[in-house]
Amino acid sequence: MKYLKQITILYAEDEQMAREGHARTLKRYSKELCVAQDGEEAFEKYKLCKPDIVISDIKMPKMNGLELAKEIKKINPKQIILFTTAHTESNYTLEALEMQVDGYITKPVDKNKFLNKLETLARYIISERENQEHQEILQNMFENSKSIQILTDFKTIRFATPSFFKLLQVKDKKEFEEKFGSILSIFKYCEGNKECICIKNSEEFIEKIKNSSEKSIIVAIKGLKNQFFYVSLKTILVKENRLYFIYLTDISELQREKREALDKASHDGLTGLYNREKFDELYALNFKQAQRYDRKLSLAIADIDFFKKINDAYGHIFGDEVLKKIAECLKSSLRKTDILARWGGEEFALLLPETNLDQAKKICEEIRKRVGQLKFENSCKVSISIGIAMFQEKDTKETLFKRTDEALYKAKRSGRNMVKVLAK
Repeated sequence: MKYLKQITILYAEDEQMAREGHARTLKRYSKELCVAQDGEEAFEKYKLCKPDIVISDIKMPKMNGLELAKEIKKINPKQIILFTTAHTESNYTLEALEMQVDGYITKPVDKNKFLNKLETLARYIISERENQEHQEILQNMFENSKSIQILTDFKTIRFATPSFFKLLQVKDKKEFEEKFGSILSIFKYCEGNKECICIKNSEEFIEKIKNSSEKSIIVAIKGLKNQFFYVSLKTILVKENRLYFIYLTDISELQREKREALDKASHDGLTGLYNREKFDELYALNFKQAQRYDRKLSLAIADIDFFKKINDAYGHIFGDEVLKKIAECLKSSLRKTDILARWGGEEFALLLPETNLDQAKKICEEIRKRVGQLKFENSCKVSISIGIAMFQEKDTKETLFKRTDEALYKAKRSGRNMVKVLAK
């Protein structure tokens, strides 16, 4: 009787011979035994002994077994109660079953059946006790942890550190589930520089982590702007149930520094536009697509007229302001699909996908007019010249660029502040 030895029992029986005989057996096999000879005494001893199992005869003076059980259930609805009953007490037995007590033993009591029943109940009690202890230990660990951890089966959260709930701005598990539903609903998977995507299911989530070389992935959390986390996973088995520890490490600062480094590597420091290296990369990609799929692609180069004179007359600080203001004007005049870069000095490169020469000229004419309307200090007037060429079947990247450059010089030679097209 391995489990029964860890159990405290309250035994109530009004028949002296039966009470003394069974009490000797119970005392031998249990951790502690409290004995009562009627219902009222049993109820008082219950409050003192706080037993794991209550064993009671049904028919007793002062307070019968059913009345005793009702009073006990008021104190502890989960209390385990076992009745002993004679075959002639069938009405009492039926009422006992309706009260959802944990079983009954018929008189005369078979000692082996009696002990086996108690051992089964004891095993259940010890199992629940250990489970509760584990939960309290886990909860204590989680509550005292500064890191962000979640224990889940992906349906519900079993435990989570306070830092997790604080991050999501909820009080507890209940509020989290009301607000977000499942744990997976808050994560968006972020791969490289691509846009973060929602994670469909737990299998996909586990597979992504498993296949990662670092055994972790980068995620964003819905509702948290510019915050990113490394997510790692550990699987545990609890009573044949598969649970998962999810660990979150905040890498927002690291990602911000990474983005800044990438921006510096691909953007012009003064205007914020793409730099020449990034434009070359995007130009090569769009040229290849135009070549492969026979798509329209126009290229334009814009040059600020007499920019050296502006610098000489008003200084380089004013010259920088002119560059920035024209960059903003160009950017606001283009479509989302267009690509704009500072090519170098006072030159800007414009790549116009799915655009023929007539369409490109119309866009560039509008840009030229808008630049001419810009207002600067010292009443300085600024204009630009633009050259355009469109991709043709025999073009290479170099020949298309050369023709665009020739169109620009044509605009310069023709008097500046104009748009010129080179068809062939």
